[in-house]
Amino acid sequence: MPRNRIVFHFFFSFLILAFVNVFAIRAVAQTGKIAGKITDAKTGEPLLKASIQILETKQGALSKDNGVATIINVAPREDYTVIAKYAGYQPITIKNVKVVSDQTTQLTFKLSSKTQDTIIVSTDRLVDVTKIGINDKFSAKQIQTIAAVQNIRDVAALTPGLIPDGSNGGFSIHGSRGTENSEKLNGVETMNPVLGTESISQLAISKFAISEIGVTTSGGGAALSGTTGGQISTQTRAGASSFEFMLRYRQDLPSLNASDNGIKQMGANDHEYELAVGGPITEDMKFFITAKGVTQQYHSADINPFSLTAAGIGVLDPAGNNLGHLPNDNYYLRGATANLSFDALGFHFSADGALNSRSRQGTSFVSSGAGWAWAYGDPAEIPGSNTIDNIYTLNASTGIGQSGILKLTAGYESYGDHIGKYDQSQGGGLFSLYKIYQAQDNFSYDDANHIVTPGPDGIVDIYTPVSKQVPDPSNPANIRTYSGAGINPFTGHIEGDGIFASTQNPYGLYGYFLAAGNVFGFTNQTYDQYTLQGGYSDQFGSHGIDFGFEGHLYNIQNYNNGLPWDANPFKDSFTVVPIIAGVYVQDKMEFSDITFQPGLRFDYYNPRNDRALVDPFNPFTDTIINGVHQQIPKYKQAPVQALLSPRLGITYAVSDKTTFNFNYGIYYKQPLFTEVLSATGGSLSEVLARGNNILGNAGLKGENDENLSVGFETGLSDVLRMTVNGIYRKMRNISGLERITSPNLALGYSIYTDDEYANYKGLELTIEKRMSDNYSMKFNYTYSTTLGTASSALSNYSSLINQAPDAEFAVLPLQPFPVDWDRTHVAQLLLTALFAKGEGPKIGGTPILEHFIFSTKTIFETGTPYTALTIKGTQAGDHNAEREPSYFQTDLTITRNILFSDVFGGSGNTSLDIQFEVFNLFNAITPIAVYATSGQGDDDGLNHTYIGTQDYINNPTDPNQYDQLGLLKYNPRWDLNKDGRVSIDEQAQAYKQYLKDNFARRTNYQVPRRIYMNFALHF
Repeated sequence: MPRNRIVFHFFFSFLILAFVNVFAIRAVAQTGKIAGKITDAKTGEPLLKASIQILETKQGALSKDNGVATIINVAPREDYTVIAKYAGYQPITIKNVKVVSDQTTQLTFKLSSKTQDTIIVSTDRLVDVTKIGINDKFSAKQIQTIAAVQNIRDVAALTPGLIPDGSNGGFSIHGSRGTENSEKLNGVETMNPVLGTESISQLAISKFAISEIGVTTSGGGAALSGTTGGQISTQTRAGASSFEFMLRYRQDLPSLNASDNGIKQMGANDHEYELAVGGPITEDMKFFITAKGVTQQYHSADINPFSLTAAGIGVLDPAGNNLGHLPNDNYYLRGATANLSFDALGFHFSADGALNSRSRQGTSFVSSGAGWAWAYGDPAEIPGSNTIDNIYTLNASTGIGQSGILKLTAGYESYGDHIGKYDQSQGGGLFSLYKIYQAQDNFSYDDANHIVTPGPDGIVDIYTPVSKQVPDPSNPANIRTYSGAGINPFTGHIEGDGIFASTQNPYGLYGYFLAAGNVFGFTNQTYDQYTLQGGYSDQFGSHGIDFGFEGHLYNIQNYNNGLPWDANPFKDSFTVVPIIAGVYVQDKMEFSDITFQPGLRFDYYNPRNDRALVDPFNPFTDTIINGVHQQIPKYKQAPVQALLSPRLGITYAVSDKTTFNFNYGIYYKQPLFTEVLSATGGSLSEVLARGNNILGNAGLKGENDENLSVGFETGLSDVLRMTVNGIYRKMRNISGLERITSPNLALGYSIYTDDEYANYKGLELTIEKRMSDNYSMKFNYTYSTTLGTASSALSNYSSLINQAPDAEFAVLPLQPFPVDWDRTHVAQLLLTALFAKGEGPKIGGTPILEHFIFSTKTIFETGTPYTALTIKGTQAGDHNAEREPSYFQTDLTITRNILFSDVFGGSGNTSLDIQFEVFNLFNAITPIAVYATSGQGDDDGLNHTYIGTQDYINNPTDPNQYDQLGLLKYNPRWDLNKDGRVSIDEQAQAYKQYLKDNFARRTNYQVPRRIYMNFALHF
């Protein structure tokens, strides 16, 4: 996109010049503190103006009257070296200091006049007595040892309070919709502002690139923005003082996969590549670069992270096609990160880039059922998808006074999502995107005369349906016409709407499988995000003051068409440039036994939209223009929204191992722009002329949540910690739909509203044992309920449009119900056993498990709710009153680290990791989803009696024997007695085979055991 590149270069050139002339500042990303208490070793007296310094970053501070020196704005890392000095005393160095974002690492230095320097290896405190809020932190070292995690999403899923949201995508965090959260990369928001979907950076960024993943679920301070749920914040790595190189390869081993009901679980033909390199360029300039690539030939055979199911059981259809390996199912994921950090003119600069893209064929981004239904159609009609999400940040920092830090982050995000027909001759791959055709209407097609003329006709050219005309075999003088079955002059394929009225499939069934034509339109969504964030932090005695601002300017363009072969389609286009901004201030007051963190935040949202309807029930003004009666929409400017949000966190330390905490806050998130802008960019008359359309609401309010949590944390021993938290969240102004009908409207329509509401109640228990005696453990359990009036903005759409004009509104739920993703009980257990050199059990004096790491992840979840249906499809009982089965699975990872020095001699840290991953170790195969009509996983309870209307006879002269493509319905595969006809009885046998194969695919069942192998080289 040339325009984006021009804007990008201009934007960053301006920022660099501004930085050089003003200040150099550091990222407004997640950072922590180091508080060092410096005393005289003999007397215990605090030392005033003693210094501590982080050797890797040169950050430092001087001690106050109480002997405490606090270094603020420290990036998360596990291996800092901190030195304390004071005139007349020997320095003390503490190595392997771990810093976690939003927390204070406390160190103790007892200086003496001895003539020998002291070096101490740091151990982080079991309980942080100054911690505010409910959050989990995952360090780079932890991420490498957790079983069966490949990306940011996998790691975040281990946080208590997070549940996959199958209705909206992403995670529900303490009852939120998946669209209501915040995702940040190096301090910049990456959540899609239009749809609320997660950034592909959550999948594409290499594990090698991650310094820390922080997940805030409750009690976020005043700096927390853009969410009424929670925040997943990732900090990528900077280069170290020594050279690093890492290489990793991963692939599935389908030959070792288990079976379900005697049929093999197929592999996805999954290959993953990761590379990382970094180190010093000069003493003050360091770099770190990573790259990741994933290819899957059969993406549907991989597990769906939201349904926890797959479509990979190797059922064979009557033609021998493997339904566990659906065609047109390729998936490519690419990610790269780069960091350059350097000191110049007394300042510290850091620049980061993350380039992410994903390409998918049609089967891989629709349901597995649709994938099978498309399997026998023309591959040229299967759409392709390219998603690109590139994120750039420029950061720097400078100190002010003894402890103040002025900081600023400038960010730019370029996003594009394109779905549609693509050039099959060029395909796609790990190093190339699909070449998706542009949707153009440059020509008109006269179907009666088969003539193409310049000029638009309201139908996108490459989707234009063409009729097929052939002589009648019984009377060649007569011409038969088959609508939509002809060849499109622009593509050379049958276009128009999908044609299912054919027996050209292995089952010979009429109306069940796509034979030709399209089932998907096109989408083109792009946006640029320009971000500027700044703040000032300082430590005044016990007060840690933070105040800052942030601003986001979006340039959003959207154009999609769900029925491009129809002159009156479902289409949408809009361009808008909204502004989101906020300012905050907070004071973290850390005293000896209590920590207060009051804060105040002001959020501002300007939709910059002049398409807010004055009266949705009477949206037009009738007028005469040039003698022609016209309807002019009545619009007004959408209102600006603002909210002042108080935040308060209190932690009371009973001892250095036990704390009680209280958190309260009001949180705000602007509405999704698709709910604000959908179908508002073009002619309102055209939109409302198409029945059942959904119209955006320019005046839609942002969601406003009130969050309260209480809890305590205690150290049960030197290595064992227990945490208990109770959470209550009240959610208001949630988006939904309202049906608009009026005498002023020829057809009714739906409009987005902010009238839905929900509440969440949860209790969380976590017991964690840090690594000792060669093993660590983390167990968490959550009991929760989420009740609401709509699971998603569109969840009530079918009920609204199917409602009879004279019906009462009882067709919709009359009171809050368990939302679609609600799981009452969730438990997780992480176990890791690690054996260093010489450790572990021995046989004949040989430690047989040295350099081994064993890691397991066990998850138990009760089922999600569903609404029972009768065999006629009507609701039976209350909405979401039933529960699907529970889910239980254990995954295992075994890693053997081979040090080259042990094999080849010498010294050095070069090593090779050989790793096996086993998903579903115990091969638990039970239904985890059910049919709403039966409550069973492999039987929908319906009466599947085949009702045929005619025998399919091999008689070319009978016009009734032809399908919509102009082909004979007779399919010789199901002419079982070879009599020249497929009787209704033979069709019924084909239908019976189809049902058998459909249920044998076990798409409601847990995925059988799968095995992967990894190789990783480090030096």
